[in-house]
Amino acid sequence: MRICFFGSSLVSSYWNGAATYYRGLLRAVAARGHEVAFFEPDAFDRQQHRDIPDPDWARVVVYPATTEGWQQALERAARTADLLVKASGVGVFDAELERAVPQARRPGGLAAYWDVDAPATLDAMDA
Repeated sequence: MRICFFGSSLVSSYWNGAATYYRGLLRAVAARGHEVAFFEPDAFDRQQHRDIPDPDWARVVVYPATTEGWQQALERAARTADLLVKASGVGVFDAELERAVPQARRPGGLAAYWDVDAPATLDAMDA
C-alpha cells in the first residue's frame, strides 16, 4: 500500500514532539512492506534543525508553507496514494488540509485523520 502522510515533520523534533512518534509508527508500517511518503511544510525553522537525515524507510517531501505549496503537495500525493493521512498539528494550513484531504483521494483510495494531540484538538473544538 502507498501511504502519503501529512504531518508536522518526520526529520525534525524542533518544536515538534510528534516527530519521534511518527518515526516509530511509520518505520513499523514500512517494515510491513508499505511504501511511506511523509509530506511536511518548510515551517518554523524545522529544516534547519533536523535531527535525522531522510530515512531509508520513508520518502520525505518538504513543501513550501504557502497555499500553493500545500495544494501542489496534496495533488502530488493524491495521484499515487492508496491512503492519504492528515495528522493533527501540521502547524500551517491545518484547516485547509483537513477539508481537502478527503476530497483529494483518488477513486478507490482512502483518507484518514490521525490525531497526535487530542487535548489540543479538544480545546480547538471548544473554542
